[in-house]
Amino acid sequence: MSECATRIAARVARGDFALDVDVGWDARVVVVFGPSGSGKSTLFEVVLGLHAAHRPTVRLGGVWLDDPARGLRTPIESRALGWVPQDPTLFPHLSVERNLRFGLGRAAGRGESMLARAVEVLEIEALRGRCVDALSGGERQRVAIARALASGPRALLMDEPLASLDVPLRARVLPYLLRVRDALDLPILYITHDPDEALLVGEVVVVLDGGRVVATGDPAEVLWSRAVLPLSESLGLENVLEGRVIESSGDAARMRTAGGLELALPASLAIDTHVRIGLRAQDILIAAEPPGRVSARNVIPARVERCTQREDGVLVHLRAGDPLVAKITGAAAQALGLAPGARVHLLIKAQALRRLA
Repeated sequence: MSECATRIAARVARGDFALDVDVGWDARVVVVFGPSGSGKSTLFEVVLGLHAAHRPTVRLGGVWLDDPARGLRTPIESRALGWVPQDPTLFPHLSVERNLRFGLGRAAGRGESMLARAVEVLEIEALRGRCVDALSGGERQRVAIARALASGPRALLMDEPLASLDVPLRARVLPYLLRVRDALDLPILYITHDPDEALLVGEVVVVLDGGRVVATGDPAEVLWSRAVLPLSESLGLENVLEGRVIESSGDAARMRTAGGLELALPASLAIDTHVRIGLRAQDILIAAEPPGRVSARNVIPARVERCTQREDGVLVHLRAGDPLVAKITGAAAQALGLAPGARVHLLIKAQALRRLA
């Protein structure tokens, strides 16, 4: 394998399970995606230095941490990695402020500036004087991320940081995670079994199943690929779209994506609000001709890019400003005469659009 900014090669055996990977990438933000038991957490343990006996190879953001060929082995305490586990492990006997400052002990000169930036990005200034027991789940997670950043890490490792939160809290915390990604110039490794998070967070996705790398690449392409799709669908894969509200009236709004796709939403939102929505492939109807009067709020012209036959139907990959994937029956695809380049209209009910953040 050619030398990438990040490379992880390891074989770790645990009873009947074995992690056997050799994968690399140059992207700054990478999502490690897969079901429970696929090896995601073991991979992170390798990066953290917890499996030294297995002599892994680890290069992270251009810095070698482990290289058996050169006899290099960086001690755990010298790796300078910010670790955010599933459950926020805050010290209950310390205030938020003292929890935050705990991370400064490992910082190499830039901890105070990193802490100040983290407090700003995560909007937790008002929480600094509070007791940990008085925090909500979302607040705890934001404090845990800030504490990890206060250590001045060379990289941030997040192990399913939203998994312990209920759906409404996830939607409230996710924008803060995206702000950390965008505002701080740090390599980030992010574990998730949620396809929506993988699509939203990552520049590259590494898909694990059974301890092996199934696929790696652009999240929108990889998660809808033939090799990964059964796994992605079982975990709840949707189309994920981002945009801003351009109209709002009563109990409805209209958003526009960067690709120019406009969608009516079933919610009243302020103009210019940034929204992220999920749309199931089976909730997109396809018409070969412009439909007449219909109840669907969204009727969108689109072009067919390709069709993928599956046992349970056909996936129709479409371009409608943004890429979309619809799932229909084989009989429906045949009746519509769908083929690459065909012009169609998509019908999407506003109620089928789920706000993610």
